Amino acid sequence: MNSRTVFSFRSHRFAAVTLAFAVALVLSQAAVGQSSAPAGFPKGAPAGGPMVAEKAVPAEAKEESAQKPGEGLAQGMKVHGHWIIDVKNADGTLAHHHEFENSLQYDGQQLLTGLLSGYAVMGGWEIYFTTQGGGTSPCAGGTAPFCAIVQSTTAQPGLFACGFYTCVGGLTVTPTFGSGPTIKLAGSITAPNAGTIGVVFTGFGGCSKAGESGGSPTSTATITPQACLAATTVALTGTATGTNVAVPIAVASGQIIQVTVVLSFS
Repeated sequence: MNSRTVFSFRSHRFAAVTLAFAVALVLSQAAVGQSSAPAGFPKGAPAGGPMVAEKAVPAEAKEESAQKPGEGLAQGMKVHGHWIIDVKNADGTLAHHHEFENSLQYDGQQLLTGLLSGYAVMGGWEIYFTTQGGGTSPCAGGTAPFCAIVQSTTAQPGLFACGFYTCVGGLTVTPTFGSGPTIKLAGSITAPNAGTIGVVFTGFGGCSKAGESGGSPTSTATITPQACLAATTVALTGTATGTNVAVPIAVASGQIIQVTVVLSFS
């Protein structure tokens, strides 16, 4: 099933998203263009081959590119999306641990444009993932073979995910302010089948007006963040961040997939 098409069905928290976070995301990913997703991938997924993750930068290069007083934004800003996936046995013991980075997607840029302009407020988040082409998803039994961990199963984007994917609630969203601000998404799901995790995404819902759905907002937002978190239709929805996993992660039936995504900036 073409999950980009599925994602377009979505009527898919933070009103207090910090300006530094939003500006960092937009500026650091200006080079990320819109692409058409192939069959089997949701809106915002790579159009062919692995998504390019942020390259590792030597320490000395980072020091040379560090912003100096008075240089403003000339040196640029970066956003980092750090994933941690722990696969645990049913008794809670760790089977294996994985860490990697992700990339901002086109839909995420749309959301940030809405937040910065005042045309949108933040709603809910989700984490979802599947296998790479030719593999078997740990959640192969749904309409589309994705596992999803959502904030709410009755509001977007979770409402859509739970209608098409193997879905659980309980996703937590935790901001940290002050020095080194971050946003942490965390949750877990038990694999109903044996399979591999090869492609991972974060998704979102953003509102402009009550009942507005699809497309792009056309005027400043009039809905509150609290109402957006409970909304069943949203003005903005899609894939915020995502990447292909370099080495697919093997999961046995009944194992617990514990996922943490930390968004940070520099």
